[in-house]
Amino acid sequence: MTTTFSPQSSAIDYLNWLGHIISECEMPGEFRVRVAASCLAIAQDHHHGIVALIDHKLYASSFALVRCAFEAYIRGEWIALCATDDEVSTFASGVEPPKLGKLLEMLEKTEAFSEGILSKIKKNSWSSMCAYTHTGGLHIQRWSKDNSIEPNYSDEEVKEVLWFAEMVGSLAVVGIASLANKEQMANEILLKFKERIGSES
Repeated sequence: MTTTFSPQSSAIDYLNWLGHIISECEMPGEFRVRVAASCLAIAQDHHHGIVALIDHKLYASSFALVRCAFEAYIRGEWIALCATDDEVSTFASGVEPPKLGKLLEMLEKTEAFSEGILSKIKKNSWSSMCAYTHTGGLHIQRWSKDNSIEPNYSDEEVKEVLWFAEMVGSLAVVGIASLANKEQMANEILLKFKERIGSES
């Protein structure tokens, strides 16, 4: 049976709150900041896209965006905290950055990411993210039914994607706030997200 789940109003309200809190944030003009903030804003945009697609029951596309959001976030933080000036320039000109595993290795040498949580997320979820993005077998299974070809996602799977998108969207906005030296704003966003986690548990 096809899922009947749509984002609750709280998920849409939270998305709008994130967009509002960061909309008037003034950023430093350095090139590195602009490149990093662009990646983080794209991750936030993917969060928005996932919510909108789920609301319209376009589940295949919403699932496919999960990897895109995660990758945009990691690249943004790598640019902000790790990349050399040459790497920032070449990345912005269209040269591929190092593979995600290498970006995470460099990021998790910094104090902000030393607990290794992002690597754990990649270890547990990367295979699924890739399957959904690249139309792998895992994704095909969500479309093959006994007598028809149609979406067959469970409510629990859709909720998990929505939660993951909220996590990445929140971290991306925290990253933008940090680039703007808005520590209080970053803490406010983290607190709000932790409250949401608590309310869902």
